[in-house]
Amino acid sequence: MHPKIIGVRTRFLILSSFFIFLSCSLALAGTVVIKPGKFDHFTLQMPDRAVAGENFVVKVSVYDANKNLITNFSETGKEFRVDVNGTATVQPSVLGASAFSGGIANILVNNRKAEKISFSLREAGGTVPVISRDIVIIPNKLDHFTLQSPQTVTAGNPFDVKVVAKDIFDNTVSDIDIGKNIKITSTGASSVKVLGTGALDFRSGMATAAFVSEKTGDVIVEFQDVISGSMGRTQPIQVNPGTLAYFKLQAPKTAVAGEPFELLIAAYDAFSNIVSNYAAAGGGVKLTTTGSSKIEPASLNPVDFRNGQATVKILYDKAEEIQIVARESNREQSGKTTEIQIVNAFPDHFVVLTPDTAVSGQKFKVKIEAYDRFNNLVKNFNLVGNEVLLSTTGGGMLSPSRVAPPDFVNGIALAEVMYDKAESFQISARMSSDKIPGRVTTSDRDAKKEVHHEQSAVTPKKETSRPTEPAAKAAKKEPKKEAKKEKSSPRQTKTDIPQPKAETKKEAPHKVESAGIPKETAKKPVPEEQQLAKKEMPPAKPAEKKIAPEEAKKPVAEVAKKEAPPAKPAEKKIAPEEAKKPIAEVAKKEAPPAKPAEKKIIPEEIKKPPVEVAKKEEMKPVAPHLYNISNVSIIEAKEKVMLVINITNPNGNLEYGDEIESKLGKDWLKLKMKPAVNSTGKTFRFKSAFVGEVMIEEDKAGGQNLVNMYIELIPSGLTYDIARIKNTLVITFSNP
Repeated sequence: MHPKIIGVRTRFLILSSFFIFLSCSLALAGTVVIKPGKFDHFTLQMPDRAVAGENFVVKVSVYDANKNLITNFSETGKEFRVDVNGTATVQPSVLGASAFSGGIANILVNNRKAEKISFSLREAGGTVPVISRDIVIIPNKLDHFTLQSPQTVTAGNPFDVKVVAKDIFDNTVSDIDIGKNIKITSTGASSVKVLGTGALDFRSGMATAAFVSEKTGDVIVEFQDVISGSMGRTQPIQVNPGTLAYFKLQAPKTAVAGEPFELLIAAYDAFSNIVSNYAAAGGGVKLTTTGSSKIEPASLNPVDFRNGQATVKILYDKAEEIQIVARESNREQSGKTTEIQIVNAFPDHFVVLTPDTAVSGQKFKVKIEAYDRFNNLVKNFNLVGNEVLLSTTGGGMLSPSRVAPPDFVNGIALAEVMYDKAESFQISARMSSDKIPGRVTTSDRDAKKEVHHEQSAVTPKKETSRPTEPAAKAAKKEPKKEAKKEKSSPRQTKTDIPQPKAETKKEAPHKVESAGIPKETAKKPVPEEQQLAKKEMPPAKPAEKKIAPEEAKKPVAEVAKKEAPPAKPAEKKIAPEEAKKPIAEVAKKEAPPAKPAEKKIIPEEIKKPPVEVAKKEEMKPVAPHLYNISNVSIIEAKEKVMLVINITNPNGNLEYGDEIESKLGKDWLKLKMKPAVNSTGKTFRFKSAFVGEVMIEEDKAGGQNLVNMYIELIPSGLTYDIARIKNTLVITFSNP
């Protein structure tokens, strides 16, 4: 056979024999179980990141050196301690053999703080970790904002608020979408404005917002995410005033020269906040005026301010309209009041202006100017002044020697006077300290009934300081020695002056001329009736009152009424016909109080002189015992008004009373007068802030001769004062 064929067969037989042998061996051997070797290491299965506050599981597996899972690790009896750093918690914290099931143990881990932590396992009693691994704890979702702001800011100055986004565990949330839906509001006494666009650019969970506040007070700024509802607010921020910008001044509209009035000065910043710390931050205030005089005080120190305000008493002595200006020392900040009307003080002295020459016995004009102690013209002298007495340095007689307050217009009176002696002299003026007697006010309820005019006819010589003394009290205060001096003294008038002696023949023609009577008439013989009157008069006393030339110019009836002496039980009365006699005769017939059995003059015995010597008032005939209302006029002042009622002054008592009455839907002051009649024949209407219409009605029922005057009161709550001054009733209305 071929040698190659033999070789192949031999190999086949050998191989077949080997497989047969091997098959026989396998069928005859037992099963072998391979177990894990000894513990060699752990493996950990855990996430790289975990959310703060949320649990996560760490899976621990046990392996031998050949990386075989030791499923029977529970039989080894070993324990391992679980360690974590930071604030994380683990459960369980010790791994015993029983903790492993099938070679695996599960550990539950939780950490509320966003941080990086290290997880490790140590064999009980060992110091070296068997295994360790790091994990990052990230913040939870947005829950609120924390805001950092200054405690105090200055009005008008910008300030920043730092905003931090936080989760529920107060970890900073770094979501880049947080600032897109933020709403900013503020609460408190003040408010804020957001500077810039208002959008917040959060980086790493933080952003900064810029604000400005213009009003002082506490303010709280609040942030809110409109999607999640998360919000946060600052602590109260105190907004302090800014630097001084201007002053505000408050003063009364009117003040009296030389009398203190109150001025309030307040310091303000540019945002109209009171600079409450001006006492510490201010530099002081200089005070000036727009007027022609200086103000006192002229400056204020910062310590005079309390909470940014200062109150000071101001003195200014010039009667004019001014404004007070306050200016910061050495700075431009200033402020001023509205217009203040400084009115004159009480009259103090007079300036009399006269011509260089005049003719004896002929009238010439003099100007009397009233001034207060600061040389301000007393423009309201007609309201506040008393009668002005004129005197001379010469030896002659000046007539008239008295000027009444109503003669003054804006503090100046123009008077026509005469002087009877050819010489050089000076005229001076002084104010009487007494108002004209016979005044009754509504405050003197016990003196409502007018004192008989003869009882108050004597002019008191003693001057008192009370300008509005009631007639009843004035009558009581009249000195008895005055009555002894002048028993037949007539009532004072605004032209009442020292009188020449009636017995002097030299002066009689002069008096007649001044009354408008021709000289020829004055030189006629004395009629029998006048001689009869002379016989019936008691001897004249040294201080007997004479008739002045000016008295001769008055209506005859008025002169007759004024010359009646004080009333006595059997007082002598002057008949109406006697009132028409020449003034020279009437003066001679003037007598002291009549005795009870004194003989009366019969009107038929008196011859009537020419009536052209006197100007009669146009009025209807009035009985001698009735008061006649002839006119009603008004004097308007700035803060009050005087209603002047002109009446005659016959023998008798004028009784009057007052009350408030509603009529025609208005409030009226009802003035009742008796015995009186009305000769005005019309209704008076005035354009006044106090008084409107005045109606006069006669009520003769029962023979009472009662006149009711209704005076319309325009504002409510008016106060009024009723005074009897000579032949007038003056009602002064003013606001309380």
